[in-house]
Amino acid sequence: MVHQSTARRLMTWRKAATLLLACTMLCPAALSFAQSTTPTAATSAPRTLTSADPYLGQNDLSVIDPDSVSRQPVTPAQPAAADAVTTGSLRTTSNLSEDISQPSDEATVNYEDPQNPYEPTVDGGENVTVNDPTQTPGIRIGTLTLRPSISQTVNHESKSFPGGSTSRNYLTTGIRGTLTSDWARHALTITGDGAYQRNLGGSSAGEEPTANIAADLRLDLGDGTQANLTAGYAFSREDTNDPNAVSGASVQGGEHIFTGGASVERNVGILKALAALDLSRTVYTDAKGINGQSISLSDRDRYGAGLRGRLGYELSPALIPFLEATASLTNYDQTRDNTGYERSSQTYGAKVGAQIDLGEKLKGEAAVGYLRKEYDDNRLSAINALSLDSTLVWSPQRGTDVSLGLRTTIEDFAGGPIGGWISRELIVGLTQQLRSDLVAKLTAGLERRSYLTSSIEDQTEYALGAGLTWSINRYLDLTTDITYETTPVTDNSTWRIGAGLTLKR
Repeated sequence: MVHQSTARRLMTWRKAATLLLACTMLCPAALSFAQSTTPTAATSAPRTLTSADPYLGQNDLSVIDPDSVSRQPVTPAQPAAADAVTTGSLRTTSNLSEDISQPSDEATVNYEDPQNPYEPTVDGGENVTVNDPTQTPGIRIGTLTLRPSISQTVNHESKSFPGGSTSRNYLTTGIRGTLTSDWARHALTITGDGAYQRNLGGSSAGEEPTANIAADLRLDLGDGTQANLTAGYAFSREDTNDPNAVSGASVQGGEHIFTGGASVERNVGILKALAALDLSRTVYTDAKGINGQSISLSDRDRYGAGLRGRLGYELSPALIPFLEATASLTNYDQTRDNTGYERSSQTYGAKVGAQIDLGEKLKGEAAVGYLRKEYDDNRLSAINALSLDSTLVWSPQRGTDVSLGLRTTIEDFAGGPIGGWISRELIVGLTQQLRSDLVAKLTAGLERRSYLTSSIEDQTEYALGAGLTWSINRYLDLTTDITYETTPVTDNSTWRIGAGLTLKR
């Protein structure tokens, strides 16, 4: 064992004391320098929850992991990490139709995006889409964004039917707008459109004004629960090809439809449950005869109420099979119509189907089921129908969208000893982006009317359409359209062609 002298040990202790004093003086300066260049970490102190806290029950904020907080530094301009909690919204981040919260530029807000648009090139110079709706900035109103458009078209219509034909030239003025919210939670969407026709030449025969407005308020209740409140209004004139159209009338009656509803959707693990209530009110205006006399249609005024329940099982985020049941009633203002029949009814239905979400390639749902309608009047036979319903959008390649729609309904006759008929509609659409500023559209559809409880021959109405939209710039479009409709059984056909300009903001 080696022993050092006392003088040497004292020299060593003096050196250690000097080094310790230097570290003590330098450490505060180093810490202050580090605080000036590193964002302040959020505090790990617990936050007291109150009954008014919007996030109550969604996350336990009384316990915070200090390690996780230290790993997520927050700048003084941002909220604390304890406030960045989830809201339980069912909205997925891949849904292109949803708004972006607090966008850096209003022009980047998603607005009626194409299903699978072209991607820009690296230099951004070849595939820039001029007609992309997101290029339209809209009008900012507080936390809401309004995107209006107005169109003016010149049109020609030619109709042929047994015993003659008619034609007219007319102007159509259309107004459309979408109002969307930009909120951190919940969402409000209001859409509206209307069209006013004016014949060139003075006569008002054949003019068909339309109006439609719909509002949807989505409430994110948290804990996997979402509620929707809806309201709407629509106006149109009855089609002369409709079985309930007044024969020989110069002007068909107008149809006012008021709707409202509420639904609650809740996710419990892999189960998806939905309950909905739908209300409606339908009012008809008088038709006009050839001599100008009014023809009352008030015996068709009615209201309706329906309940709908759905239960889905999430096999994967891309496939959710479901079961759905519906029950509704229709109650006419007059217990008996002008022909002496009670047309109030009850409708029951059930269907099985699946929701599909393959991202930008394929979205929608398809279902098959059963419908039954029973009338209060025993003289009117009940109607049973196999229902086919679907709404699918397929994008085989960028710039190409194919849509498919199927709908099955049971409609009422306006009078007489026949209760109603089954209507099945099929609509197929193709949208193709030919160039960055040119889009072509093709549509084809048919409606099959089956009169099971009468001797009336079944009818099938066919429709074809084509159109081009040239975006002159992001505020102005040039549009052209042509459509053809025919019903072989009744030997009716209609041609329409038009062109015009659409101004957007």
